[in-house]
Amino acid sequence: MAWRGWHWLICSCLFCLVHGMVPEPQNVRIHSLMFDSILQWDPPNFHEGNVTYTVQYKQLNKFIDLCKRIDFTECNITSIPIYGSTNVRVRTEFEDKPSYWINITFTPYTDTNIGPPAVQIGTTKPGVLNVQLTDPFFIRDGSKSSLRDLYGSILYRLLIWKKDGGEQVRNESINHTFQRISDLDPGTKYCLKAQAFIEGLDKSGEWSEDVCIRTASSTNTGINPVQLTILLLSVLISLAFCCFIIFRVYRCTKYAFFPSYSLPQHFKEFLSKPSYSSQFLSSHSQGEDHDYDKIIVLSEELRDGNNVSEEQLSDTKDQFQKSQENASRPKVVPDCMLLEYP
Repeated sequence: MAWRGWHWLICSCLFCLVHGMVPEPQNVRIHSLMFDSILQWDPPNFHEGNVTYTVQYKQLNKFIDLCKRIDFTECNITSIPIYGSTNVRVRTEFEDKPSYWINITFTPYTDTNIGPPAVQIGTTKPGVLNVQLTDPFFIRDGSKSSLRDLYGSILYRLLIWKKDGGEQVRNESINHTFQRISDLDPGTKYCLKAQAFIEGLDKSGEWSEDVCIRTASSTNTGINPVQLTILLLSVLISLAFCCFIIFRVYRCTKYAFFPSYSLPQHFKEFLSKPSYSSQFLSSHSQGEDHDYDKIIVLSEELRDGNNVSEEQLSDTKDQFQKSQENASRPKVVPDCMLLEYP
């Protein structure tokens, strides 16, 4: 019995001696924002060599490694359950000699820090601001979830002040994501920030960054000069493009249905000299020589001698002979009426 007691005492002393050689991590803490949790610590005062660290958490009745033999002083512990308290521990290791475990209890549902909401503000009427908030979100197992999905009801605090004077104007609490703030000074620059508040946990989130905007003036027409310039340029460009398309369609249609044509060059040269063309036409019309016979028709009464004298009949014969003589004479055409053709 006495030997067993001495054996246990010697083993305990050796165990304490071995573990006492490697110091534990210092200043162990957890930084958690929107359930993205990091365990951090400071390295121990140890100069015999490089040390490593192991981090575990307890699930049911056993410990599961989160980081094993790492050489840096932080470990991501986001994978631990959100609900309930979890025991997390870390130790230092040098070769095969470990230090004592340092334990810390962490409950993500209540201990994580709440991030700020996204804030957008706009103005449409004089002295009025429209505030649009977006719920903070977190990513769990690759899926995106809203803070409202986890906690149910969220209250938002709004703080509004004048940028130039720094005077606090309004401090409002809303349970929805849209708020219209009225009764402000027209044409004045205001700043705004917001934070989430979980009433069930009496827990406030982080404030958002300051967002500033100038309220609409009472004489404001609502048209931004830059937007008006862009609109006019867009209209001019569109009009020029439409004119170009219409002109192209007109040219294609004209070419297809009304093709262009021109007279041959020798026709143009001939028609450009009107004196020659008129001489040719007049000479051609005057120089036409037609052979014809003159026919004298006598009625039956004339042939029978009724009411006609012999002298009238002889005069008619003389005229007929003269006409035959004139027809047999050659006609003289002046030289100026002739045209030479190649």
